[in-house]
Amino acid sequence: MPTPAEVLQQVLSLFWEEEQALAALMRLALDEQQALVESDFDAVAGISNRMIDAANSIEALEANRLNLLRSVGAEALTLEDLLPLADDLGVDGFAEARLQLGARARELRDAQEQNARLLLNAMKLRDRWANMLGGYLAPGYGSNGRRGVSNSRGTVSRSA
Repeated sequence: MPTPAEVLQQVLSLFWEEEQALAALMRLALDEQQALVESDFDAVAGISNRMIDAANSIEALEANRLNLLRSVGAEALTLEDLLPLADDLGVDGFAEARLQLGARARELRDAQEQNARLLLNAMKLRDRWANMLGGYLAPGYGSNGRRGVSNSRGTVSRSA
């Protein structure tokens, strides 16, 4: 059976793997931003699938970490709580891992918020084009005689 110090060393290793997985997820988020800007919806779908795979791998790492911590009765401890315990047991690197993971998580959150805005705008634009092409917002002439896009109420169709 591993000692608590060995378990914490394994946990630290998992934290670094998680940080690398978050970095990969961040790169995918940036790729998704580019695909959204370019309105490349096939690329967005492919990137989204890879993001799901990356998120699943992060969840697996977290499950492994919890199992390791459970083996020494520390499953309820957060990364912050593990710092003094790791220091007491002579396991270095938890402070740096905490900072790196926090930074990566914030970067990813910011990128995903930007992606959400881009995705919402892309969906609105796509709906608008679909409505225009579907005849819901047909170009016509208003009561002032000027051509414009409307829902055809109070306007005269160009074909009239």
